[in-house]
Amino acid sequence: MTVPAYTLAGIAWLGAAIVATWWAGAARRRATWLALTAFMAFTVVFDAVLTGLPIVTYGEPSITGIRLGTTPVEDYLYGAALCLTAIAAYDAARGRRGRPR
Repeated sequence: MTVPAYTLAGIAWLGAAIVATWWAGAARRRATWLALTAFMAFTVVFDAVLTGLPIVTYGEPSITGIRLGTTPVEDYLYGAALCLTAIAAYDAARGRRGRPR
C-alpha cells in the first residue's frame, strides 16, 4: 500500500511537533497533555459534524481511507500537530525551556 503524500505530511508534522514540544519544555507539563486532550475532543465532535453532513469532503486518493466515524485519520494527525506546534511555539517564545510548571 502506498501512503498518500497528505498522510505522510501529517505524520512528519506531528513528529516534528512532538520534538518541538519536548525541546520547548512543554512535554513535561501535564497542562500540555490536558490541552491536547481537550483540543482533540473538540476536533472529534466538530470534524464529525463537518464530514458527516458533508460540508467538508476529501479526495479518496489523497487519504489512506482509514476513518474514525466519518472523519479521515489525517484530520487527527493535523489537529494534534497544530495544537502541539502552537504550545511549543508559545513556550519557546516565552523562554520557558526546561522549566516545568
